[in-house]
This record gives sequence, structure tokens and C-alpha cells, in this order.
Amino acid sequence: MQTSNWLANMQVFVSVVDCGSFSQSARRLGLSQPSVSRQVNALEQHLGVRLLQRTTRRLSLTEAGLLYYDKARAIQRSVIEANQAVSGFNDSPTGLLKVAAPMTWTEAKIAPHLGEFLRLYPDIKIDIRCNDSIQDMVEDQLDLVIRVGHAADSSYIAVPFAPVSLVLCASSAYLRDKGHPQTLSDLHNHAYVAYDKYSHLNFKHKTKLHEISMNTVVRSNSVKLLIDMVDQDVGIGLLPDLLIQPQLKSETFVPILPDYDVSIKNLQVEQMFAMYSSRQQMPSKVRAFIDFYRNKLQP
Repeated sequence: MQTSNWLANMQVFVSVVDCGSFSQSARRLGLSQPSVSRQVNALEQHLGVRLLQRTTRRLSLTEAGLLYYDKARAIQRSVIEANQAVSGFNDSPTGLLKVAAPMTWTEAKIAPHLGEFLRLYPDIKIDIRCNDSIQDMVEDQLDLVIRVGHAADSSYIAVPFAPVSLVLCASSAYLRDKGHPQTLSDLHNHAYVAYDKYSHLNFKHKTKLHEISMNTVVRSNSVKLLIDMVDQDVGIGLLPDLLIQPQLKSETFVPILPDYDVSIKNLQVEQMFAMYSSRQQMPSKVRAFIDFYRNKLQP
């Protein structure tokens, strides 16, 4: 039996099981009842096992039939998902695109390229909601959510835009006034501006890991505010490299203890990424946005 024939027969078999009878399945598929029966018989002959127990009153699955039905349904779903995954490629990106993203990252990384994106796709309209809190894509009717950190929710598909590293740094003016820390113990003599509640930092050098409780003078869930505090010589900050590239290049901000890998305890910061629902077909407007910003933000 050719592959196309047994795949078609497999679909008919699934339909018969779902409908509970040959006649109802025939009506659903637009086929004659004898045709449906012949295709199921041909599938059983091809497999060499009986899939259905037939009586005058009802149909029931054999043990082999139950196993085959589960696998066949999975194949059927995979085929549908495969067709959906590429169905948007020929569509012209159009419509309202609703995006949620953190305020600072929108201003620094999304907004500078948004005009170019809209010129490339004039039929797309954008609604960007700037919010640092986690939002429910279904409840808030969002097409995309942009986040920075670690993608842990397996119910969504995460597409990486760019890796993110954290840099412990201070302004050159602050270091001239307060001194440049040379050891971990020196950090206790310096002010620290902390993201949210995270005042404990992990310092890793080779195989050794040290945890330091920083002397926090300002805490905020606004990364922009923390960058401003470092810029205003208030203290040391652990800041995302993607947001302070100009300051690092101009040496306005100076890295501290660069031999250490510094991270925030209990907070993973790995990448900037976009999330979309894996339960729906990806519209062409979503694909266009993801492809455009992946290209713009990759180092």
C-alpha cells in the first residue's frame, strides 16, 4: 500500500472511532458507507491486525486498535500543526498587533526601530503596552509578550532576541570620589542601587562562589531609574549590558571586578525574548515582528 493511501485510510479510521459508526463517519467525510468500510479493512490488512470489533449494534476498539488510534490521533494533530505553522508565510502581514513589553526595554530597544518596521509593513498597526509585571496573553488578548530574563513557562513558545549579560559598574565620577573596589570585601564600603528586592549578589570566579549582601541605598523595579542613579553617581549597580552600551563605550560607566561572573541571587537574567502562544496559528503580523527584531537585536 502506498504511503498516501494508508495515511488516508488512517484518517478514515480515526473518523470512524470518533463518530462511533461507519455510517456517521461516511456522512462526516462525504463518502459512501461501503467506501469507509473498505478503507478501514484495507488498513487492517496492511497492518496485519484487527483494529475494530464489529457487531450489529456497536463498534469497539481492540487492544491494538486502541494503541493505533492514540498514535494516529497524534499524527493527525501534528499534520494540522505543521500546516498551520507555515500557512502564514504567504499572507501579507496586516492588522492590529498587540504587544506587552517592559518600559525601559521598549524605549531602548523597540522604539528606535519601530518606524522602520511600520514603513516595511504599512498594513500593520501597533498597540504596545509597557508593563514590567507578568501578563496573561489570553486574558489580555496579546499577540506577543517581550520579556527579559529566563523563559520558564512551557505553555508559550519563547523566541530569543538577544543574550543579556549583567555588568557590575559605577560612574567614573563615583569611582574617582569613592575609590575603585579591588576585592569583594571592598564592596561593603560602597553604596548599591538594587533591582527590586534583590540586594544579594553572587560572585563566581573559576570554581569559587561568593554571596555578598550589598549596602543598598536605592531599590526600584525600574531599570531606567537604576541606570539614572548610577549615572548620577549615587552608587554601584548591576545593569543589563544591552541598555548601557553607550555608557560603557564612552567609559562613563566603568566595570567593577570584571574577573568575576556576577549574578543576582534568585533571579535569572539570560536573554531578551518574545513569547507567543503555542496553541494558536502564528499570524503573519507576529512572524514579521519577530523576524524583524531578531535581526535588529542580534549582536
